[in-house]
Amino acid sequence: MSIDAPTHDSPTPAGAVVAALDGSHRDPAVIDWAAAEASATAAPLHLVHAVDLGTPLSAYGELLTSPDIVNKVEEESVRVVTDARARVLEAEPDLAVTTALPTGAPAGALLNAVEGARVLVVGSARKSRAERIVLGTTSLSVVAHAPCPVILVPDDAARSGDGRVVVGIDGSAHSRLAFRHALEAAALRGRRVTTVTSWNVEVENGVVVTEPGSPEWETVDKRYRDMAERTIAADRDAHPEIDVTVEVHHGRAADRLVEVAQGADLLLVGSRGRGGFRGMLLGSVSQRVLGRATCPVGVLHER
Repeated sequence: MSIDAPTHDSPTPAGAVVAALDGSHRDPAVIDWAAAEASATAAPLHLVHAVDLGTPLSAYGELLTSPDIVNKVEEESVRVVTDARARVLEAEPDLAVTTALPTGAPAGALLNAVEGARVLVVGSARKSRAERIVLGTTSLSVVAHAPCPVILVPDDAARSGDGRVVVGIDGSAHSRLAFRHALEAAALRGRRVTTVTSWNVEVENGVVVTEPGSPEWETVDKRYRDMAERTIAADRDAHPEIDVTVEVHHGRAADRLVEVAQGADLLLVGSRGRGGFRGMLLGSVSQRVLGRATCPVGVLHER
């Protein structure tokens, strides 16, 4: 198949799926997930690789900006998006694909590139399967400030899971937003959503609840289940075609989310919720979810 040579300064198409590339081993997972999402939603795909010519390149932190080095950086950047586009079109020849090589700091370039986008797909950098993802300033800035949902795709994530979309519910407006997105995502996948609500330390009738099956335990469990049911009721009723399972677990929010999401297609969390999800973007819950989840994780927040 012949692939034409595009220019690499295209603006982001409205409603596009934007894939953030960094030229590393993480790119194939990002490209494949973003292409599949664009194809399923009939959206254009926009491949973006930020070119930061101000990055210190020497061992001594000097700015190496000679013409030869600049040319090499630019050539490598063109190769990254050209190879990515070829990979997409080999699998999805009818997909509308554009590319861009914005200059500047990666976080700022990506945030500019996702104005009007449907979703931003980025890679997650694992140390190993057993260790947490190392989130640098670029990832944190993008997750915190992107005007659209951000999907973080581990490089070892399966191309497709068991069809479930898992979503954290804590009763907040942000978790309701995440549930709505979960319903939309499930419509494109296995039409199954699993909601996860967790509680950890609770006091009932003056007693710290620790014994599973006790009246106090059952009371607390029912209270959280009722809260979850109320949170999702209106949106679930509007989508009877989606099979929704409500789960309530005891333990830390991040731990239970990661456990339930094993093998899922997607795990969604709403940011800045109450209780276990407070400070989702920058706190320990976020770090544990993003660092341990083996499936793609989507972070959503209202603007």
